[in-house]
Amino acid sequence: MNAMHQHLLDASRAARLGAPPPPAPGTHDLAVLRAVRDRRRFERVLAGRPARGGLRAALRRAGLFGAGLLGTGRSVPSHAAPSRTAPAPCRRPAD
Repeated sequence: MNAMHQHLLDASRAARLGAPPPPAPGTHDLAVLRAVRDRRRFERVLAGRPARGGLRAALRRAGLFGAGLLGTGRSVPSHAAPSRTAPAPCRRPAD
């Protein structure tokens, strides 16, 4: 039985009992992931470690990030700052 089958079973049971139906599978996934991330950041702060960049720093120490195996996913060198300028607006020619 997958999650959708279980949801349908729970929804039919709730309808039979007059209770509100349960949320669909995946409805609160992002909220749960955000809560886990925030909790980990909070625990890092309590332990006196930086709240951000822990995974990237660990991968860099292991030689798996940057110029290593995983790379940065960018076509520009890591020391070059990306351009923050917006492209010129496209204007229609006058009729």
